[in-house]
Amino acid sequence: MKNINFFILVMALTVFSSCKEKDQKQETTPEQMEQESSKDYTAADLQNGEINTNLITENGFMGFEIGDKIDPKSKYLKKSVQRNGEGSFDGYAILDNDGDEIGFIFPKYENKEDIGMIEISSPKFKTKNGIGVSSTYQDLMKTYPTIETHGSEIESRTNSTIGNMSFQLDVPFATYTIDESKIKPSTTILKISISQH
Repeated sequence: MKNINFFILVMALTVFSSCKEKDQKQETTPEQMEQESSKDYTAADLQNGEINTNLITENGFMGFEIGDKIDPKSKYLKKSVQRNGEGSFDGYAILDNDGDEIGFIFPKYENKEDIGMIEISSPKFKTKNGIGVSSTYQDLMKTYPTIETHGSEIESRTNSTIGNMSFQLDVPFATYTIDESKIKPSTTILKISISQH
């Protein structure tokens, strides 16, 4: 008789525990899921020394944020120089968990210890809306319909900018004001930059 009572008690506790787990799983509303998917990720999201996010946000990338102090000892940074048509720039290559270069950090001009601009060059990483390096101009316009696109006289670079994010397109324009109808929908994004304007 004691065994039967004990068995009934164990079964009742198992059913109760199962129901409670189910209720807890259902507590997450669609609004909460949307908030979770659109949050800005920070250094707190780097757990156990491993990257656990691949989001590009308006303020940062991989736990590096505009205005933060640069940690030269970070395993995700390697002192480097970036060269382009405008000159040579000291900074830090951003490395992934495999040690591959996926971007670049430019220090602030007036304070070399702080992050001034972050550039992403790897197609592995996306914004919360799914835009990344190798996405098309058509995708970019669908995602950010109010984005502004301009050329540059010095480098003939074309960038589409919204907020703190700038998307370098694989099409040259040597003037600031451009005819956007001349940009093919299939034109791809070469790099994504984050900086405060």
